[in-house]
Amino acid sequence: MCPPFWWHSVIPLTNRSAVAYEVHFDVDLEPIPDQARQEIRRTMQEIAEAVTTIPAASPFWSSMKLSLLQIDVEGWRVVYAIDAPRQEIHVVELHPLRK
Repeated sequence: MCPPFWWHSVIPLTNRSAVAYEVHFDVDLEPIPDQARQEIRRTMQEIAEAVTTIPAASPFWSSMKLSLLQIDVEGWRVVYAIDAPRQEIHVVELHPLRK
């Protein structure tokens, strides 16, 4: 099995120096066509940037403790979890959508 692919994003915030969320792909991206793979990476990067804007006191974070989220990208269902204390997003499942 190939090692998971990952990268991180550092986003400056107006009232803090910077907060980084790392995106970890705990799935094999090799079988995914290149265009879809690039779009999945771009989409997860946008999500990593967006979660940095959610206030720590938001009820969103308590709901994320045990939650999985999903988004459909380029014919693929991407299932991910947000680990706020570690500032990580983990892609845990990736399935082609049925046509």
